[in-house]
Amino acid sequence: MGQRNSRVIPVNDGAVYDHHPSTPPTPDTDKAEQHFHPCDEPPVDAGEGDAQRREEEERREAWGEEEEMKKKRKKKFWRLPSFLKAARKHLKVIRPSQTEVQLIEPPSPASSADDDIMCRYELGDRLGVGGFGVVHEASRVEDGLKVALKDVMKTHDMEYLTIPGHPNPLPVEIALTLLANKGPSAPEIIKLLDWQDQRDNYVMVLECPSPCENLVSFLEGHGGRLEEGLVRHIMRQATRAARTCCRRGVFHGDIKLENFIVSKDTLQVKLIDFGCGDLMRKSAYTTLYGTMEYYPPEYRVKGKYHAKSAMSWSLGVILFTMLCGRFPTDNDLQKTELNLWSEPGLSKGELFIT
Repeated sequence: MGQRNSRVIPVNDGAVYDHHPSTPPTPDTDKAEQHFHPCDEPPVDAGEGDAQRREEEERREAWGEEEEMKKKRKKKFWRLPSFLKAARKHLKVIRPSQTEVQLIEPPSPASSADDDIMCRYELGDRLGVGGFGVVHEASRVEDGLKVALKDVMKTHDMEYLTIPGHPNPLPVEIALTLLANKGPSAPEIIKLLDWQDQRDNYVMVLECPSPCENLVSFLEGHGGRLEEGLVRHIMRQATRAARTCCRRGVFHGDIKLENFIVSKDTLQVKLIDFGCGDLMRKSAYTTLYGTMEYYPPEYRVKGKYHAKSAMSWSLGVILFTMLCGRFPTDNDLQKTELNLWSEPGLSKGELFIT
């Protein structure tokens, strides 16, 4: 019901998976409505009316108490910010290619309180807010494990992907995170511990190294730029993360400082947030959902780019920014092409990253 057609096309030893930009499959949680007065209910016989009315009232009271308990149980864990609760009623979405605001009416709930993923986690402090979602610290009720819980509201044009082992199309972010973690453990990529695709949103439960911060905050805490040895240590891990994604057929699409987190204790780096990603392909891409400062030059000139070269360029921007404390300018690029570029305070040797 509502499921879009999907297909998996094998290519050599890998596979290419089709996108599904239409309505997601309806979760199999629909239940028949309860009707206390069916249309075909026979009339009450004489002498039995009072007893049946009392029985009916008792059923109503029991049903009402059960529903109230469900609401309280769900409310205990579902403590999203007020703005997100309000947005669930009427979500206005503006896309770059649109000139008008489109109103999305909320669909019916995807699951009951008993099988809602939120019942398995207790929310803590808010870690961050994006255009369509919010990330909280959380703890797993079962064993107290500290995690990061990301809740993202769906838009009418959200893309879906079918991947091996999952018969139903998944939101792209979930699918790509699963693919990026498919295979031997990659410590440089954030792990997806649990997830649930609901009717109007999806929830991702991710590992949460603590204490940690993204590279923007890390840079700010070090005066805006880092010494070369530390940059080498960070870039080695960032490059491994990008290489692992490529090998597993995942194009991250938005490699930037904000999408790498670093542990304050161990300096371990992890790549996060695959929401702007796509599947790797050899042909050129003509759409880019990432961040302007990290756009590859060929996209600005020709309106198209290739995945591997774009990821390499974004890593280069990160490297430059950590060393210089600013984004590269056109003048920097011109001097680099002429082998005339230099920066005060940096060594003349090359920064080798293996």
